[in-house]
Amino acid sequence: MPELTKDAWYMAQVSVIGSLLVDPDKTAGMIFQQARPTHFGNPVFRHIFEAAQGLWAERKPIDPITLLHAAGDNYRDLLADCMMQTPTAANVEEYLAIIRSQSRLNAIRRAAYGFAEVQTEREALQIYENLGLILRDIDTIEDLSWTEMVNDYLDRMADPTPPDYLSWGIPQLDQVLFVSPGAFVVIAADSSVGKTALSLQFAYHMAATGKRVGFFSLETPKESLEDRLMAETQVANIPLPRTKSRALSSADFERAADAGQRSERVPLRMIRRADTLAEIQNRTVMHGFDVIFIDYLQLIEHEGINRSETVLKISMELHRMAQRLGVTVVALSQITPPEDGKDPTMDNLRESRQIKNDADVILMLMPDRNKPFPNARRLVIEKDKDGKKKRWLVLKFDPEHMTFAIGNRKELDTVPGQGAPMFDLADDEGGENPFAPLP
Repeated sequence: MPELTKDAWYMAQVSVIGSLLVDPDKTAGMIFQQARPTHFGNPVFRHIFEAAQGLWAERKPIDPITLLHAAGDNYRDLLADCMMQTPTAANVEEYLAIIRSQSRLNAIRRAAYGFAEVQTEREALQIYENLGLILRDIDTIEDLSWTEMVNDYLDRMADPTPPDYLSWGIPQLDQVLFVSPGAFVVIAADSSVGKTALSLQFAYHMAATGKRVGFFSLETPKESLEDRLMAETQVANIPLPRTKSRALSSADFERAADAGQRSERVPLRMIRRADTLAEIQNRTVMHGFDVIFIDYLQLIEHEGINRSETVLKISMELHRMAQRLGVTVVALSQITPPEDGKDPTMDNLRESRQIKNDADVILMLMPDRNKPFPNARRLVIEKDKDGKKKRWLVLKFDPEHMTFAIGNRKELDTVPGQGAPMFDLADDEGGENPFAPLP
């Protein structure tokens, strides 16, 4: 598609104003939903648009007389010209698309010029963020009638393209957890249970399947993150003790080199010392991430009169950021263990109950109280807005390789009084649904 010229933009502005005057009953709602004053590069047209917008807001009729009165008598000839140049309003949607496109292009040019004048890295990051918001066009308001919603639903159902749900790398989890872009997910656990290791496993898998993933570590040193990832079976399968003692075998070095050769196809970035929401959002926009992991939520710096208010604000802002940017935000959270010794729930999320209100999905990771095998963990879907909650599976944690996998049927069958049908976690072909209700 050839680049739009200034003349095309000018004529599109003429035609939007003309459509508003030719057929206001059919076009006014659409125009004021899809256009804003900033889309009009010509200040004269911007003034006329704002005058018409004021009439609309006051529920007054829009016609050449009322608009001339609102805008000023100096615009008489221009309004007449707009109507003459627009014999029909049938193509107003195309005119709106043109002014939005050209407005974005001009904003991108202004941002590019701004790089020559920045004095600090923070100013440069702010320009990156603004560019990302412009390119994503995330400030476009959607306003759909019920008829349009039904038609959109039918179009999606008829589309043969598979839905864009996140893959977690655990087939049993993928079968029941459908997370779309813009969701806010929380992975919660007590200290030393393995939430960072599980999140790294998820993050690498998502990046290996083509998602652009950012892992924001607010606590763990980069060396530890590197060591844990290279230990994972899906990455290099180098046992963590050998990495810590620097005793890699020749086969280990070959696997590490192979991981390096594959790294260009794995769009995963580790980011440390981005401690505020603004810094996290700037980097997210700058790199165009599809998914971000934050380890962990309670370490983000934010203002508040106390910890409860601070975490409340952080949770709400992460939820808004996910929706605003269309990015899946996966935030790790600490918990306060129950005093009665029972398994934790989302009510035990540390320092704020707001987290459970904001999250679309909450996964709780905990030691499995039935201890079917060493290092058994229970992963509970504590909340799922688009599915059933209170379902769980048993994972086996391999600390040498920092990897979680489904416990197999043979191991689960050895638990007294706990047959496989209860856990229903067979990894053999033809197994049943891997989830079971919490007892």
